[in-house]
Amino acid sequence: MKVTRLLLIDDNPAMLEMLDEMLNQEFSIAGKLSTGESAIEAAPRIDADVILLDISLGDTTGFDVARRLKESGSEARIIFLSVHENPAFVQAGLQHGAYGYVLKSNISRDLVKAIQAASHGEYFFPHGVS
Repeated sequence: MKVTRLLLIDDNPAMLEMLDEMLNQEFSIAGKLSTGESAIEAAPRIDADVILLDISLGDTTGFDVARRLKESGSEARIIFLSVHENPAFVQAGLQHGAYGYVLKSNISRDLVKAIQAASHGEYFFPHGVS
């Protein structure tokens, strides 16, 4: 069975490390990036199955990164990570082609489920927020 390759993108180094530690037993961590520009540049070379993408990056937004990746032909399935519980953010994620939206406050409960869903072409969004 193929192991899902993940690209982690978050401007918080502690969050990147936590995600790596949490996910590296079940998934293959193909890369960890801390800026939107580095993600746009490196994502085609990394060729991940699923991209975990923070919405609030220091140099741009995750929505902008998602749009630019899709325009460049990326087929990776995007899951947004966010502190924003506002349904408008979830809707924006959907409009930018997201397969999932995980609240950072619920990462331990929802993230693995979201990755598994996205890797099978299914969608995952938080209950009561979408």
